[in-house]
Amino acid sequence: MQSTFNQSGNKSVIMLEGDLTLPHAKALKDIFTKALQESDHVSVGLENVHNVDLSCLQLFCSAHRSAVRMKKQIMFHGNLPGVLKSAAEAAGYNRLKGCTLACEKSCLWMAMEGDHHE
Repeated sequence: MQSTFNQSGNKSVIMLEGDLTLPHAKALKDIFTKALQESDHVSVGLENVHNVDLSCLQLFCSAHRSAVRMKKQIMFHGNLPGVLKSAAEAAGYNRLKGCTLACEKSCLWMAMEGDHHE
């Protein structure tokens, strides 16, 4: 996994490339933690991601829940790779409504369904 982190004011952009899999889970968690500590709006680009596993999906959910609790925002931007969509579908992450944090309007997986993201 390769990542870049750019911040401007209260907004951050994270660009991820390569494999988002268990061996990279700690680094991915650290990236999300830093971004949410330093920014109110976090945008995640995944255009050059080649492999995604359940650990990555769980980290996206955890980052989103943390953002909601902190009254911040995290969302996907750009084109989402088919491997992310396939992994989310295979893991049962298809959503018709948001999680129990009443985040129906901001659920990453709902946004992915219609590709309504930043």
